[in-house]
Amino acid sequence: MAHDSQALFEEHEAVFEMLCQDTPEQEQLTALRIIKNDIIGHTQKKEEWMRHGILALLFSYVHAIEDRRPDFLPSAFANQDEMILQTLNLLASFANGGPGFVFPLYNSGFPRVTSRHLPQNSHPQIVLATLRLVRNLVASASYVKPCFVPLSGMKPVSTETVAELLFGPESDLECLRRILSQPSSISDRTAADQISMVAHLIKDLCRDEGHREALADNGILDALASNLASIAVAQGQVLPRAETIALFEGLEDHIPKPAHPATSLDGILGAIAAIITDSPYRTCKLLFSPSILAIFPIANVDPTKSPKSAYGPMELPGLRPTKHMDFEPMNLLLPRTVPHILNRTAFPPPSTSRESFSRNGRSASRFHSNAASRAPSEDAFASNNDAEGEEAESPLIPWLITLIRSRQATEMLMATSVLTSLFKAGFCYKTREADLGLLVVPVLLRMLNNVIAKLKDIDYNNCSRDIPPMLNIIEQAPTVLARLITDSEPLQKAAFECNAVKTACKLLKDTYDPTPPFAKMWSWTRHNGDTLLTGPPTADHAFWVTGEHHYVVHRMKIRESALRAIGALATFKDEYRKAIVDQGVISYIVASLDRRQEDPDPVVIAACYAIRMLSRSVSILRTALVDNSVTMPLFQLLRVPVVDLQIAAADTVCNLVMDVSPVRKELIGFGIVKVLAELAHSHPASLRVSALWALKHLALSSPVELKKSCVEELGSGWLVRLVKDDMQDETLFGVRERSVRQATYDALDDIDENMDTGPAEDQRLDYITDYFYKKSATRSQADARIVRLADARLEVLREVEWSPVRKARHEDLAIQEQGLGLIRNLIGGAHSSTSADSPNETTEMIDFLFERLGQDQLFSILGDKLKVKVLHPSSRQSAGSETRILPPQTKIIESVIYILVHIAASVPRHRHLVVSQIDLLKQLAKLFSSHDREVRIALCHLINNLTWQDNANDAPGCVQRALELKKLGFLSKLESLKEGDDELDVRERARSALWQMKPAY
Repeated sequence: MAHDSQALFEEHEAVFEMLCQDTPEQEQLTALRIIKNDIIGHTQKKEEWMRHGILALLFSYVHAIEDRRPDFLPSAFANQDEMILQTLNLLASFANGGPGFVFPLYNSGFPRVTSRHLPQNSHPQIVLATLRLVRNLVASASYVKPCFVPLSGMKPVSTETVAELLFGPESDLECLRRILSQPSSISDRTAADQISMVAHLIKDLCRDEGHREALADNGILDALASNLASIAVAQGQVLPRAETIALFEGLEDHIPKPAHPATSLDGILGAIAAIITDSPYRTCKLLFSPSILAIFPIANVDPTKSPKSAYGPMELPGLRPTKHMDFEPMNLLLPRTVPHILNRTAFPPPSTSRESFSRNGRSASRFHSNAASRAPSEDAFASNNDAEGEEAESPLIPWLITLIRSRQATEMLMATSVLTSLFKAGFCYKTREADLGLLVVPVLLRMLNNVIAKLKDIDYNNCSRDIPPMLNIIEQAPTVLARLITDSEPLQKAAFECNAVKTACKLLKDTYDPTPPFAKMWSWTRHNGDTLLTGPPTADHAFWVTGEHHYVVHRMKIRESALRAIGALATFKDEYRKAIVDQGVISYIVASLDRRQEDPDPVVIAACYAIRMLSRSVSILRTALVDNSVTMPLFQLLRVPVVDLQIAAADTVCNLVMDVSPVRKELIGFGIVKVLAELAHSHPASLRVSALWALKHLALSSPVELKKSCVEELGSGWLVRLVKDDMQDETLFGVRERSVRQATYDALDDIDENMDTGPAEDQRLDYITDYFYKKSATRSQADARIVRLADARLEVLREVEWSPVRKARHEDLAIQEQGLGLIRNLIGGAHSSTSADSPNETTEMIDFLFERLGQDQLFSILGDKLKVKVLHPSSRQSAGSETRILPPQTKIIESVIYILVHIAASVPRHRHLVVSQIDLLKQLAKLFSSHDREVRIALCHLINNLTWQDNANDAPGCVQRALELKKLGFLSKLESLKEGDDELDVRERARSALWQMKPAY
């Protein structure tokens, strides 16, 4: 054995000598080929070469050659280029060896290689070889154990490390954009391969929000959209008249040439999906990409007339589309569903030409109108909307549905992921929800079940090349399904009817099957031949070879994905939750909460989500969850110093501390009050919101002692600071957040004061429709008109989504809402005693809060919540700027009114106290015209309680309160509600309040 090791060492040394700079280039190429032929497909040989320091030598060899190359790209492929290419291919082969090679490769010079050979001045084959090296390293890094601690002085390596190298602040995103923006050519296979590899790298690595923003801002999303458009062009699925419309609008240069057949559609779609996920701004940026606008234009086109006839101007896709165009040919590629049939004209007009028919004879127009064709004019360009301000849907959406139904495997899955982002952002017609339930959900689940059946008896130690793509489908499809059906009852119904519950539960249970026998794993190595190294370890010698087997990684990804799907299916209906319980998976879900097992944090968070959805059913909470001891794992997660885990656990505990929960006392015994109070003092605003929400539920219908304990643990002063307005108490977020907020106010003052920070997401997006036209006038006239409109709208949408000031304000509102809800539940939920003047639990808690929070301060805070905020234009704005009026938030209004309702439900002196708050009552009187029915109902409850007479001794006080309310106009307001409110419930509540109020005076 020693003789063999010595011979191997001498052989390697001979090859090393051939790679010296003094040897002829041909000998160096021969040495590289010797190494390549020795290691390809032989992991043990790769390990032996690495033990002898080959990696450091190869990287230094590449750097030395690169330093001697001229700055310009020679016309011919020189010998030096061939040597670099062979070396990169050799390094890519090492990178393909598994997780044991990731650490030494990265720390031997991988970052420098990527920075030197990806820029444009490298030869295309060298760029392709570099991308192949990166791809192989990423694939191996995905199996590196997260717990790995490298040797001292060496950097840990993971997929996040490579993502930061490629997409982080120090990266060269311009080189990636140039690769993706290469002109399409049917004959250029190398360019197509480069584009596909970059797209797959983005698809596999882009998980960080900062990376997504960087890729969107540096033109990479637009480049990917252009490649997607080129694939549509190659398929011949450009809309009719698109070339003519693009020529008129100045977008003719944005219609790409057909893509090479080797261009990876699933890579392009996957990269787009990775970038636009959970961002209306980035999703809208995809729709507004010039290439997408050029091949999928929205314009009033009459297909019965000559192509040279007048047509309406191109319009931007709507943020909340409602207007159906007369000419929507992309919908003809889809099967007709019930909503489409109901909204179609039965027969086309007699003059309809053959161009308006599809092959099955159906009309190309779903809707017919009498609107005349308009010639483009500057007056028409002033608005993108019709008289009602409606907007149309992008033809990209039905095209994606067509892809989903016509493609297979990962292409179909990635198309579904992109479509899901468009649907969740609200860029689809409302009728598309039915389309998705009938045309997408069944196809997605059928594909998933087919793949599961094919992989039933797979040998994970000997997988063919066809297996990894199918494994990726099983890993990702349940997550895509979960995103699609979340918050949509029709889509959840469609998934349930397609046996999604059975599929997701089976996937989860399969991940807990006994682990099959694996091939021999790697082992720690620190030796050179048979001799132990005595010096400090180097990257070559200190390779970590205990990476996860791909079965284990695959199992964890499936577990997370299945848990997310189960949680999404359990969102609304008890029928679906019961079906999940009947599958016998509750014990597996609870087991996934234990971080001491092999489950990574994403799996634990997904398990928390599933339990939170299932615990919405009281029967399941009292049976299945209690039987599987769900409380202790969740309580332990609250103490784990990981913010995401604490948020997930606190959100789940919200349902477990309700008064109907049988585990409530158990959690109180664990010390849940103190833990939640501590989390309510934490720095992350989202964690404060979750903790306050759980405390709010815990306080509901609790004994007085527990309610007082909540206030004591939280701190009365801190509770006051939580519910105060952000402008009143800037110290809430600490010194760092105050400085960030002040700097942002100075930088974004012009935009922020012209935008409403109050409405919810739907209202904010609706507001953009009216706002973006004001911005377009300042854009360069050299740009295409439609591009200027798109840039203006994107600018405002970006501000809505990314403004730190806006984010801080909405976090303030969420905290205030939960804080006020906590006060409401602290006061309410108790039963009054039979004596009007005797103390009861409600009275005791009200007096306690008055003492701890301050009576005058509490009423002052409640009054401030009902006041309208006025933002005046800054001095830097133009003189024509208007003052913005910000109404109070609906949810906060409800909480304020119900706090007063509970105070008025106490003893007469508390009712007198409320009536004495004249300014507060004047603010309440203005809210009878609120558009929110819950606000109007709450006001009726308040009048009922304020005019309640406990006994004969309270009669004079009741008359006095009724007269005071009448003076303030409450009587006339109630009469208006009784006679003219649209809601029957409101009218009945108003009638009851009037019946009680009128006899009092």
